[in-house]
Amino acid sequence: MKKVYYSIIIELKKNIINYGFFMCIIITVILCFTSEIYIDPITGQEYSVIAVITNMNQFSSDELTAVNILHDSVSPYITIFLPVISSIPFISVFCSERISGNMRFIISRISRYKYYISKFISAAFSGGFSVMLGFILYSSIILLMFENNSCSITELLKIYAGMGIYGMFSVAPAFFISSFVKNKYIICCFPFILMHFYYTFLSKIQDILISNDKWDIMVKMSFLYPSGLKEIFFNTDVYNLAYNFLLTIAAFGGFVYIMNRRVDYGQ
Repeated sequence: MKKVYYSIIIELKKNIINYGFFMCIIITVILCFTSEIYIDPITGQEYSVIAVITNMNQFSSDELTAVNILHDSVSPYITIFLPVISSIPFISVFCSERISGNMRFIISRISRYKYYISKFISAAFSGGFSVMLGFILYSSIILLMFENNSCSITELLKIYAGMGIYGMFSVAPAFFISSFVKNKYIICCFPFILMHFYYTFLSKIQDILISNDKWDIMVKMSFLYPSGLKEIFFNTDVYNLAYNFLLTIAAFGGFVYIMNRRVDYGQ
């Protein structure tokens, strides 16, 4: 057990002290600022956070408060990109280990299953932590620029924790793909494509349900949207958490299975 603990600490240090971790923080901030948070009820025009900031005289303080902006900033638009950016800290290190051959020597010291577990836990925590830090930086700017009297410390902590969990689960697709692909650019592209098709599929299903007046089924489908994880501490939708947890465990199981099919385990 000690080997696993120390291995996780070492892997976390690798993931955090590299350019990918800081890149993830910066990209998270940029994505939050470019997400759409307001739709004009008269014209139907959509406004991103940046558009709202540059046209603040058009909105009243009651329409846009800091807490509302923070809740609305993480939209399906960001969901498509989050599996890409949250995996950057892990992917940049893991691909280098595989290409250089260092993975073989690490496995020979701690065993392959301990290596897989430490990689999985460190990937999840580094991804979640980097996304959370990016959102904290973004929220700090929003709190300074908008009305924040209704935003309590407890509510902010819940939002930050939700974003951390959201980031942790978002690493799963890239983690699985890294078991059979060594190119870090390809690994980062696949989750984006996967999420795009996933949301397109859900959108088609929703259109069919709406056309057949199946509103009750459509409401029950809300747990299929990963973005709901950010609100996990504000509602009791355990189905969303359970669904993403099962997908993550499946991704880890697939990673272990594919890695074990390699001829050279390093042992």
